[in-house]
Amino acid sequence: LLAVHAAIRGGCGRATVAIPDGCAAAAEEQKPLEAMCWSPGDGNSHWNQSAIEKLLTTTRPSSWVFGCGIGREAQTTAALRRFLTTTTAPTVIDADGLWHLCQHPDLLRQLGPDTVLTPHGGELDRLRQALDLEATSREDLAVDLHRITGAVVVAKGAGTITTGSSGTYRNDTGNPGMATAGSGDVLAGLIGSLLARGDPPEVAARRGVWLHGRAGDVAAQEHGEESLIAGDIVAALGKTLLEHCQSLDREQQEP
Repeated sequence: LLAVHAAIRGGCGRATVAIPDGCAAAAEEQKPLEAMCWSPGDGNSHWNQSAIEKLLTTTRPSSWVFGCGIGREAQTTAALRRFLTTTTAPTVIDADGLWHLCQHPDLLRQLGPDTVLTPHGGELDRLRQALDLEATSREDLAVDLHRITGAVVVAKGAGTITTGSSGTYRNDTGNPGMATAGSGDVLAGLIGSLLARGDPPEVAARRGVWLHGRAGDVAAQEHGEESLIAGDIVAALGKTLLEHCQSLDREQQEP
């Protein structure tokens, strides 16, 4: 649910948590008041193909974030396949969504430029093995992964690397305290929010990574790096976005 918190703070206007029936009650209690909650009504506790088909036919989001907390059931892999072959909205794939892709490398080769992959180091290595890549450095792996999948690749870590059709960028915001549980979910939700606001996938990825890191720096100023938690990063997004917008306004006003 950190992803939906971040999406709303990222300014998308409206966000919906799509969740299996078995987890819906807990999600209702923990989601932000501003977020909606959707479930398929089939009584299951995991995603399957019919649930995904119902989701795709009853909702029309501007973007998707797929993978945070979805689990690793075999039926979920089939659901992801159906999702990828049906949706036309830009999509962020994170966490267990990346795990499912690694089980079926043919899916990775079908992604394309409207998909943003956000692997951390362990997930990036799993993707390397799934595609039998020879590269070893994080930057080279990100470049190879983009070349094969066509997707924008966000290789998370110190100096997060974002690779797309316009090149490779190394981020300069963030701090070691951000290596904390849920921080990646916050990033996925923020990128999804920027996609919904109309940023092209590569722009949304680069901007999201920078804002995420900057929010982590703002939060660390208040809480310290050692005590930083993902919720602190979400809470700092409002101030971070305000600073960012003010900076853009000043740049536009300069002769």
